[in-house]
Amino acid sequence: MSDKIKELERENLILKERLAKLEKSKPSKKKRWQFFVKFTTTFMAGKKLKTSIYNSIQEFNEQKRISLQTTSDLIASIIRRLTRIGVVALLFALLPTTLMIYQNSLLKKQNRKIQEQTHLAEASRRSAQMFIMGDILSDINTELETKKNKKLSKTLVSRIVGLSRAMKPYRYLVDDALIVNSISPERGQLLITLCKSDLNPAFFEDQILQESDFTQAELKGANLYNVILRGINLKDADLSDAILVNIDARRAIFENANLKNADLGYANLSNAVLKNSNLSSAILLKTKLNKANFTNAVLDSAVVDSLNWLTYIKDDLKLKGAETLYEKYKVDSVYSKVFDKKVATVLSR
Repeated sequence: MSDKIKELERENLILKERLAKLEKSKPSKKKRWQFFVKFTTTFMAGKKLKTSIYNSIQEFNEQKRISLQTTSDLIASIIRRLTRIGVVALLFALLPTTLMIYQNSLLKKQNRKIQEQTHLAEASRRSAQMFIMGDILSDINTELETKKNKKLSKTLVSRIVGLSRAMKPYRYLVDDALIVNSISPERGQLLITLCKSDLNPAFFEDQILQESDFTQAELKGANLYNVILRGINLKDADLSDAILVNIDARRAIFENANLKNADLGYANLSNAVLKNSNLSSAILLKTKLNKANFTNAVLDSAVVDSLNWLTYIKDDLKLKGAETLYEKYKVDSVYSKVFDKKVATVLSR
C-alpha cells in the first residue's frame, strides 16, 4: 500500500512540474504578443505621436481644455507620421513601376539586337550578289574587247538591269549602330564600274541608265569625273563628298539626294531634278542649270559663281524653287579653306 502511495506522490510531483512549465510558457507567449502589438503600434503611430496623444488626453482630463503647445505637438506628430507612412507607401508603389521600366528597357535592347541581326543577315545575303556582279563585269570586259562599237549584247544588258534591281537598299552597322536610312553600296559600285567601262555613250544612256535602278545608291566620295549620267535616276542616293566635275547629268533625277560637299564644277545639270536635295557646302562653279528644279533644295555654304547668283537663277534662268531660295538665302564673300581665298558663298538670311 505504501508503494502505491509513493508512486502516486511521484506522479503528482511530475504533473505539478508540467503545470508549472505550462504556467511559465503562457506569460512568455503573452509577453511576446504584447511586445509585437506594442512594436507595431509604435512603428505605425510612432513614439512621438503616442506621447502627444497621451499628453493631450491627460491635459484634457485635468484641465478640461488643451493648450496651444500641446495641440501643436499633436498636429506636428500626426503630420510627421502621415509623411513617414506616405514615403513608405510611395516606395512600395514605385517598386513595381521601377521593375516594369527596367523590364521594358531590357525588352527594347533585345528588340534592337534582333533588328540588328535581321539587317545584318539581309546585308550578308545581299553581299553575295557581289559574286554575281563579278561574273557580269568579267563578261562586260570580254565583250568590249571583241566589239568595236562598244555595245553589249541584249542578254548581258538584261543581266545588268536585273542585277541593279535585285540590289535592294538595306541598313548596316557603322560604329556599332545601324545607319538611319537604307542604302545600296552594291548599286553604287555597279554604277561606278559601268561608268568606267568605256561603253558607247548613247548606248549606255538608252540601254542601261534608263532601264536600271540606281535609286538609293551609295556613292559617297566616288570619283565620277567627266562621266555620262544623262537621265539617270539617283533619287535618295548618297553622293556626299563625290567628285562630279564636268559630268553630263542632263535630265538626271537627284530628288532627296545627299550632295553635301560634292564638287559639281562645270557639271551639266540642265533639266535635272534637285528637289529636296542637300547641296550644303557643294561647289557649283560654272555649273549649267538651265531649267533645273531646285524646289526646297538646301544650299547652306554652297560655293557659287558670283554674288548675284541667286538673282541670276531667279530672274534670268527662272528655275523652279528659285524664288524661295532667294527669300531664304543670300550670297556673300567668305573665306574658303578649299580655295584658300574668299569666294561667293550661299548663306542663310
